[in-house]
Amino acid sequence: MKKIFLHVVLLVTSSTSLLAQGTDPVKLDMLRAPSSPAANLLGFATTDIDRPTDISAFMLSLQSASSSFTKLPSNYAVDIAPFLISGKKNSDLTTTGLQSTGFSEVFKQTFVLSAGIRNADTSEKNFNAKNTYAGFGFKFSVLRGNYDEETQKNLNAISNLQDTMLHHLMTVAKKWRNKNDPELMLLKFQLMAMTKGVTDPAQLIQITNGAEYQEIQTKINDKLQQFTDSELKEVKQELNDRIKKIAADFQTSRIGFSWDINGGISAEFVDKKFNNSKVYNAGLWQSFGYTNKTGSSFLGLVRFLYSPDKVFAKDNSINNIGNISTLDAGVRYAFSKSQSKFSCSLEGVYRSVLSSKTIAPSWRLIFNADYTILENRKINFSFGRDFDGTISKDGNLIAALTLLTGFGNKR
Repeated sequence: MKKIFLHVVLLVTSSTSLLAQGTDPVKLDMLRAPSSPAANLLGFATTDIDRPTDISAFMLSLQSASSSFTKLPSNYAVDIAPFLISGKKNSDLTTTGLQSTGFSEVFKQTFVLSAGIRNADTSEKNFNAKNTYAGFGFKFSVLRGNYDEETQKNLNAISNLQDTMLHHLMTVAKKWRNKNDPELMLLKFQLMAMTKGVTDPAQLIQITNGAEYQEIQTKINDKLQQFTDSELKEVKQELNDRIKKIAADFQTSRIGFSWDINGGISAEFVDKKFNNSKVYNAGLWQSFGYTNKTGSSFLGLVRFLYSPDKVFAKDNSINNIGNISTLDAGVRYAFSKSQSKFSCSLEGVYRSVLSSKTIAPSWRLIFNADYTILENRKINFSFGRDFDGTISKDGNLIAALTLLTGFGNKR
């Protein structure tokens, strides 16, 4: 019983080591132009309604208004996916796991914590240039659709190559286990000596999880790696190169129904002092829709916002009425062919005031386009009419140039 258990442990740990060697993380281009919840609350998100997509473990958005293209960016948003950063222990990030439609996995793979900073200049009427604004938010998907045919095809090709790699490694492992290496045999003898006389399975598990046992097992795995490297160096290099080539040439795209939940709160720091602050706004919203096989997305938005001091629906005038709540309803059409570096969209949002009949409704209309300039680097351009309609005298146009950078995209 004891010897059988030990051989099972050796086989499992050796196979785990082989799998780690043979299936290197695959770097996929998973970044899209995301609508950061914090940027949304602070009014500098490039879009309010998201398409279904995958996210980066870390996303950084730097934005400068059209009147400030010659200056350093003044608005910043950082979005972190905690379950993706913390690793595979919390979520299945394999090519199979990323295709899961179960809520638990979808939530872990799409949950984002968001933070943003806005420093207004004197040309902006929606924000006080003397103050600093900070927002915090969250976002997750309930539904996100399935991978399209092209994405599925490429992920299957990667999976098949990884299986081929694992098959080669397991063949070498059998040869290695039958190898009469004196040093290897001594290490195995040391492991067996540590469990000699132990018959209780629970005690055996405790011993095999101990530091001394794991240290010897690490030495065995190191010898296994040295052996497989010498036996399969060329094969591993060839298969890894083929995997990386496939991964570098495509982007993940999803089709079907999507449903995202967002929320957050922002604060205004008077005179840029962190000990003198007040709530700027807070909200909860959801976006939903459908993306078809041709790359067209038809999306909707319902958003509730609480704005105690200012409201965009009345030329951004000072609120002398009381606490004001607004309800937004919006639609968006977005288009991007599968694997295309370019995408564009047209979005409209109608805003009504719930807590007062004296403030007229308003609307926002914006066109967006983004283009992939480098792997996981995208540039976004947008223009349109904002809710207050006072940014430009020659047509109420606003424009923004945003660089979106993603890290942590190894899957």
